[in-house]
Amino acid sequence: MISMQNRERGLKKKLALITGASGAIGHGIARCFAEEGTNLALADLRDDELLDLKEEFKNFDIETQCFSLDVKKQESCDKLVQDVLKEFGKIDFLVNNAGVLGSSDLSLGMPMEDIADSDWDETYQVNTRGVFFLCKSVVDHMRSSNSGRIINIASRAAFDGREFIPHYAASKAAVVSLSQSLAKELASSRITVNSVCPGLIWSDMWKKLSPLYKKKNPELKEMSSREVFDFFVQQTPLNLEQTPEDIGRAVTFLASEDARTITGQSILVDSGSVMR
Repeated sequence: MISMQNRERGLKKKLALITGASGAIGHGIARCFAEEGTNLALADLRDDELLDLKEEFKNFDIETQCFSLDVKKQESCDKLVQDVLKEFGKIDFLVNNAGVLGSSDLSLGMPMEDIADSDWDETYQVNTRGVFFLCKSVVDHMRSSNSGRIINIASRAAFDGREFIPHYAASKAAVVSLSQSLAKELASSRITVNSVCPGLIWSDMWKKLSPLYKKKNPELKEMSSREVFDFFVQQTPLNLEQTPEDIGRAVTFLASEDARTITGQSILVDSGSVMR
């Protein structure tokens, strides 16, 4: 019998393609894979910011390459997959992490009339269509190898709605539903599809969101952005914020052999704020 300590998790020298890799969560996911010895294809629209990550991962015994990507365009997703396959010869794990909260001029709902069309359009195009485009681009390769793991980053907002950001919650609920649909279709090819749903992570997205919450909620008016974030953390049962590495560990678990019979599932990493 193989001891638990020496059990092979099936991640070493595999290839993980991670979108939205330059953001906080993407960075955490990439680091967790790097610690497992997984080679990395890091993709982002802000491809210049990926170079710092590539430099950081030189300390690991892995190969890391950076790629430019616009998930809103199918042709960009197709080119990314072709370029990664040319560089590495395979894609074992696809992590769809690229996501936005809204347009550059983000507005909050409640009343719902305050949300601009541009917020709905940008959020849907990146968070939902972008996931579909990447899955569509990579699926032929995974089918040909009769294996693969697709992990889509959704959100706790997918399950309980968010009156201030209904466009974001709806886009992430769509990611969960899409993941389940693809899990059923791709199971015969031994491809698993799951979603990870983060809770509260201090990131650029929250730094953008906190001042807007202050305007909407008088109770938060005198708080700093970080204090607003901490206020919401304190509403969770565990009263713990999540780190990017918390999300990364959930992702690497789903990519590992430990999760070989798990598909169509959504793992909430949110200090118990949503229980179902």
